Amino acid sequence: MHNQAISEMLAAPSCWQKQLPCRTARAGNLPFESDVVIVGAGIGGLAAAVRALESGFSVTVLEAGEVGSGASGRNSGFVVPIPSRHSPESLQHLLGEDTAPFLAALCETAQAVFEYAPPDLTIKGWVQPMVGTARDGANKLAKNWMRLGVKVEPMESETLEAALGTTEYAEGLHFSDAGAINPLAFVYQLADTVNRKGGHIIERCTALDVRPQERWITVQTQRGEIRAGRVFIAGNAYGSAASLKTRRAISPLALTLATFAVPQLYRAERLLPFSDNRKDMWFARRLGPTKLLTGCFALPLQRSLACSALLQDRIKRLYGNVVKEPEHQWAGWVGLTPDGMPKIHHHDERIIGWSGCNGRGIALSMLMGRTLMDRLCGGNGLHLPLSSSTLKAGNALTWLAQMIIALDRRKQRRTVLAS
Repeated sequence: MHNQAISEMLAAPSCWQKQLPCRTARAGNLPFESDVVIVGAGIGGLAAAVRALESGFSVTVLEAGEVGSGASGRNSGFVVPIPSRHSPESLQHLLGEDTAPFLAALCETAQAVFEYAPPDLTIKGWVQPMVGTARDGANKLAKNWMRLGVKVEPMESETLEAALGTTEYAEGLHFSDAGAINPLAFVYQLADTVNRKGGHIIERCTALDVRPQERWITVQTQRGEIRAGRVFIAGNAYGSAASLKTRRAISPLALTLATFAVPQLYRAERLLPFSDNRKDMWFARRLGPTKLLTGCFALPLQRSLACSALLQDRIKRLYGNVVKEPEHQWAGWVGLTPDGMPKIHHHDERIIGWSGCNGRGIALSMLMGRTLMDRLCGGNGLHLPLSSSTLKAGNALTWLAQMIIALDRRKQRRTVLAS
């Protein structure tokens, strides 16, 4: 269970929502019918909406809150063209000969994100520093990713220090096609494209039930019924009511994020966004000359002050700075799956959904929205070698992930005390 403080952080606005207050994307009445109805106005749902509109279908997007009010507007804004929790070897073992096409599509989608995203706070380049690997481990890992078509190069300690402003890491990987954006501004850009192409976005309109009929699909909402030819469900870890299955199929894990004033950020030439390879991953990105965004997983019964103190300790270790309390702090849900890859939900041939971003939500969500909409509309899009899931994932995976994180934090504390 999470205490009240963590629950309050899950309800608090993100730094992006504070900068760009939620706005009504399109006010209007619920249409009587629509070729495609999409449940969820996040990255996946809106990317799917653009795809359907470009294919000539009428589109209605139903959003229980406001555009980008779920995970899409509450994340760190990292755009990464490789899945989390996977090495090249483990990904090949899972996907086989489909590995390279999947990675190529994910990389292409990451580039599309940068083309869509407004330039505000957009940074190209992302680093994965390595902790506890064998000597030259980064070189071997880079070669294995490159064999699969990923654009990456190894980094040694001096170049890492120049890129990240810290001496914490001895080696790492630089992905030049990755980077970071303002995720909410990106979501709004997608919403504007949907509006411009004639789609309908209905905010504060929960899809309560989806019922297949012989000729159409009836979608019951708070504002009445709408008839649809096809339905795409994109609730992910925030699914509720008619989209609840997308949440039940994954194991939600709370991630707390915070911004800090860090005076010595000037030490880095660029301060590229980074996420290291620890089980309890350390990550950070610059938001301004002296402002840093970072975060950590919130463990059960952990107070928000404990999360803040943990992040303050990490900043001190990384940059040598003793920082004050966070300027802003919030939390969001990360949807985990057992194999670290998204799950596709088939209801019938006219209804499809997905969930399980596993912490890499921006490029992957856009790819899932585009690809599954192609499939739903009968197109010949990318074949995603992903498994279907109609079962509840339960709390076992969440509990296991929390235990691994707790053990890793204990290991890190022992390492610091021993040094």
